[in-house]
Amino acid sequence: SKSVGNVVAPQKVNDSLGADILRLWVASTDYSGELAISDEILKRVSESYRRLRNTLRFLLANLSDFNPETDAVAISDMLELDRYALVLAQQLQERVANDHFTRYAFHF
Repeated sequence: SKSVGNVVAPQKVNDSLGADILRLWVASTDYSGELAISDEILKRVSESYRRLRNTLRFLLANLSDFNPETDAVAISDMLELDRYALVLAQQLQERVANDHFTRYAFHF
């Protein structure tokens, strides 16, 4: 609390770690309960951000010339494991879009 003096100033976080780290902390924090922030938490968020950013950079670099019209694999030609992964992804997308998102339940 502010009276105790254990407040983390957003501008200080922004200046030291960047706005993206602050945004990711906000987006990943369950606002329905107590909000916790510390140097250790921000360090973990920063590490998650770096991993996510590096993964996306790798994917973008390797998919830059991908054309879904000519390069896509037909579902019938996929391995059973790949088809299963697609079903799980579709189920998650439906659950998020039709249930959690409509209830503003972003932390499930």
